[in-house]
This record gives sequence, C-alpha cells and structure tokens, in this order.
Amino acid sequence: MTDDDYPPPPPVFLSPGAPPEAQSLLDRWNEQWPGRHPWRSSARDARPDAVVRFHTLPNGGQELRHNRDARTVSRKFRRIVRATEHVTGLPAAVIIMADERSLGDCRDLIRSTVPGLRPWVTDPYPFPNDDDDVVIDDGPASPLESHSFRSGPVDDDMLTALTRLVHYFDADFMILPEDLSWAASTYDGGVDVVLRTAAEAEALADLFTDWLPPEGWGGFHTWCRDATPRERRLLS
Repeated sequence: MTDDDYPPPPPVFLSPGAPPEAQSLLDRWNEQWPGRHPWRSSARDARPDAVVRFHTLPNGGQELRHNRDARTVSRKFRRIVRATEHVTGLPAAVIIMADERSLGDCRDLIRSTVPGLRPWVTDPYPFPNDDDDVVIDDGPASPLESHSFRSGPVDDDMLTALTRLVHYFDADFMILPEDLSWAASTYDGGVDVVLRTAAEAEALADLFTDWLPPEGWGGFHTWCRDATPRERRLLS
C-alpha cells in the first residue's frame, strides 16, 4: 500500500480547558496545514519542496559534547529563526508544544521553560493500520496525545531554552508566526524550517550555506552544499 491508500487521520479536537482563542488557532492551523496534526514532522511532510534542513553540530552529530556545543546549537537556531522572520516578513508569535503525558522532571521542565502554555488540541486515537499482526489489547487506554500553545513574542532567551529542551528531553515543538504560515523546529543536531514557498526556502538556504547538509548525506533534505574531503570519507 502507498500513503495514498490509507485513510486520512481523524482531525484533532479542542482539549478540555482550552481557552476561547484556541478555536481561532485551530482554524488557522487547518487553513495552513490541512489534514495535518501539529507535530513538527507533519509540517515538514506537508510542504516537502519548501523545507530547509540545517545541521547545527559538526559532521551531522546529534549529541552535545560540551558547553560549547550547547552554545553553538542555540546560536544557530536563534539566527535561523530571525532570518526566517526577515525572509517572510512575519515575526515568530506562537509556540506549539507537544504535552508530556507522564508526570516527572520532563513535564515540570517544559512548564517552567515555557510559562503560560495553555491547552490547545488533542489527537484522537489513530486509525488502525492494515497489518494483521498488530493486536491492540483491551487493557487500560493510554492517555491521548495533546498539544498546548503560547501566544506572544518569542525572544532569544526563549529560543535558547527551547533548544536545550530538545537536546535533553527531545521535546516536540514548533515556532510559528501569528497566521501559522511557516514553522521552525529543532531536533538533536539540526533545525528544520518549513516556508510558504520553495523560493522563500531557497532564500533562507542561501543565507546559511555552510550549515546545510553535505551532498550525499542521508536523511531528508532538499538543499545541500559540497562535502568536505573529511565528509566524503565519512560518506564513502
């Protein structure tokens, strides 16, 4: 089966306790990203021709080796987000954060790092796939996945804190403008930005060519740069 053979995912719905403006945010999300759930990978998959991937650690690394690495990934993420604002003319104004379902340090750290998060949407139980070997038992149901949001200016300190959340807890979040027309997210060792058009994506890629994945690097990317001799050896 191809992806087109599967039914579309059921739409998200407003979470209990969501504030009145949550519906407007959901309407804007559905307008910009129809049929997509608010995970960072969903935005990327929606516009594959308008995605730029940047590496933030040397040689495609994913782990922070020391404090200098932590400062480097934060600095690059800040510069990329500010450049995205410049290219699009739209400032970052919304944070969408996947909720941590389990109690503990991770949930507490997310809430303290991004104060003012409010309930937004809940992902319904996904459609079953066509794999007959997958059996869903009748045990206690797991909590549904949900997302919270925060509206307002996103300053450099917040971008730095969000980068650390990703590297230490793999937090799933997106930075977006008020109309939700572009999305920026970071992961271990990299940043993905989904622009409105391929032309905007190319303009952003041209600003930071040294941070693009090298030619021949595996994984998802559209724009790349020439590989260094050392990278060619690693890729061979």
